[in-house]
Amino acid sequence: MRSTDYAADALGADWEQERGATIIEFLAVALLTVVALLGLAQMSVWVWARNVAVSAAHEGARTAAERGRRLDEGVVRTRTLLRDGLGGGAARFEVEAAQEGDTVAVRAHGDAPAIVPFLPQFTIRVQATAFDEDGVLP
Repeated sequence: MRSTDYAADALGADWEQERGATIIEFLAVALLTVVALLGLAQMSVWVWARNVAVSAAHEGARTAAERGRRLDEGVVRTRTLLRDGLGGGAARFEVEAAQEGDTVAVRAHGDAPAIVPFLPQFTIRVQATAFDEDGVLP
């Protein structure tokens, strides 16, 4: 009878150790899962911000290249689209336009919004060009 009680006591001690190990394993897996999800969310924001910047630069170049339009109109259009797409994050972008022969180039660069503060900043640099209708069309 004594050996049975001893076996039950030993099994109870093992059970307590396994229960403690399970909690630690769960916390480790939960922490890794949260970090992975935050990283995925941050990468999604970076890609989204880059797509907004690319679209804004293309639209700005197209606007500046239209017949009778000035370069600063393309810059204003690019900034407007950045503000519409990125909200307050658009303030971190610089936009410039230049005439390069028969083409108009609009460049935008800045830091993408960060939702996870300890990850490094991602700098976005985009350029779009379009044929200047004033120089190409008669």
